[in-house]
Amino acid sequence: MGAVFKHINDARQFIVDKLSDDALLGRNGYMMREGTYIIDYDPSQQAYAADLIHVICEHDLPDRGVTPIEVNLYDLVLQRLDNDGAWEGLVEAEAVSERSDLIEMLEGVADAKGYLAKKVMEVIEAHGDADIAFVTGIGETFPYVRAHNLLSGLSSKIPIVLVFPGRYEHFADGTTSVNILGLEQESGEGYYRATRVFDL
Repeated sequence: MGAVFKHINDARQFIVDKLSDDALLGRNGYMMREGTYIIDYDPSQQAYAADLIHVICEHDLPDRGVTPIEVNLYDLVLQRLDNDGAWEGLVEAEAVSERSDLIEMLEGVADAKGYLAKKVMEVIEAHGDADIAFVTGIGETFPYVRAHNLLSGLSSKIPIVLVFPGRYEHFADGTTSVNILGLEQESGEGYYRATRVFDL
């Protein structure tokens, strides 16, 4: 079942200890497991989680000699909308379109497996001294950005940690599911090549 914390703030020391481990960071010549990790938390604790990740990245990990970077998916989507001049069309469509149509439009713009995954990798590669990358903004970009599509497009030499409000679940048929915002799903969407930090 892994470590259980009533509040995400209570997990601070645990997260820092696990994510500063030399084996996890690949400092022994190889990375432990597949190098992709998940920190899931109660959606009602969103603001606390954002502050916690900031403190961990700004203070806790550097104090352990670890250089982290944070990549926010929501910021990347906003940049894409700005760069493509898509805001006006999106606002106009919002007034007359069904929710499903808007989601489909945003899925096309965001393109998790293609554009977003590429941008995440560009940010990571631009910080050549980074030891670990935190990917945030997953809750803010749901449902038009799907975590499994993003993960399938990522391939990094350093560990990547997805941070999201919800639950990472394992099903009896061997599939796994990232239930963003705690929304129930009938079955898994497939296999997420990721390990919960709380299961380390």
